Amino acid sequence: MPQADQYRPAGNRLRRFFAVLGPGLITGAADDDPSAIGTYSVVGAQCGTTVLWTAFITWPLIAAIQMMCAVGMFVF
Repeated sequence: MPQADQYRPAGNRLRRFFAVLGPGLITGAADDDPSAIGTYSVVGAQCGTTVLWTAFITWPLIAAIQMMCAVGMFVF
């Protein structure tokens, strides 16, 4: 068995397709492009630390996306 094949998930082509697509699709949905970063900066300058409490809610979600992408990288 070639070394590259030992890391591929067992299953049909459709399952492998969605396994590869999953992390990239989720990360792409995060939509952190340059214009969004500019918007975040403006809102942060206007609101200050009044919305900082949302970091406690969003951090677990961000961590989950990072873990999914890390696992997806080792599968293929």
